[in-house]
Amino acid sequence: MPLDLLFAWMMVFLRALGLILLFPTLGGKPLPVMMRVALAAGLATILYGIVPHAPAMPAGNGELITAVAKEIVLGLLMGWVGRLVFAAVEMAGRVISNEIGLSAIPGIDAPQPGQEPVATLLVTFAGVVFFMVGGHLGALAAFARSFDLAPAGAAAFSTDVPEMLVRGTSRVMELGIRISAPFIALNFLITLAFSVLGRAVPKMNIFIVSYSLRSLAGFGLLAGSGALLVRYLWPEFQALPVRLLELLPLPGV
Repeated sequence: MPLDLLFAWMMVFLRALGLILLFPTLGGKPLPVMMRVALAAGLATILYGIVPHAPAMPAGNGELITAVAKEIVLGLLMGWVGRLVFAAVEMAGRVISNEIGLSAIPGIDAPQPGQEPVATLLVTFAGVVFFMVGGHLGALAAFARSFDLAPAGAAAFSTDVPEMLVRGTSRVMELGIRISAPFIALNFLITLAFSVLGRAVPKMNIFIVSYSLRSLAGFGLLAGSGALLVRYLWPEFQALPVRLLELLPLPGV
């Protein structure tokens, strides 16, 4: 293999590796390290000969290290953007667990079935929707298109990347609250109703009765919330390729 093609393969591999390291998977569980490397190598082997790459190899070690770092950072940013929607679903699942009276141990990583069953259920459902609507195909198409905007070995970033990161973080909180809003409203209405009932019937054990009703109504609402979740996730997954490409500079800029 000529040296320039080997360099192009390595740059595509590094960008793909950064993407796959953080990209969502079914159920939110991370892929084994060897599988991530294999997927990145497969993408690089398919694309390295057909995507644009830097016109010349780096002249020295400093330029080579800079090119490698840029490719890794760009891949990680693309994976991070793809992970945001799933982070919002995880947040919604944790809020819903509290609102319907389930005792869950909150975590900072992917939710585990034994600790956060509701959050795990929602993340798994979101993963099914992601593959059902072809989100993975759109993400791979955007990844291949990214080399037209930033050739392999010459990664570049849009000047709006910091603002996009802030907007993306705020989008996680907004989407998580919107998904869990019906459960927050349900808990508020039940609490309000039993507060009034407790004043009218002082001898009633409000805590026990309200807890059982909150759980029963919460699970009933959860059973019928699939369409609501799809309504929020569908446009997010459809817009994912555009958001990935927004990380790159516009042509001619």
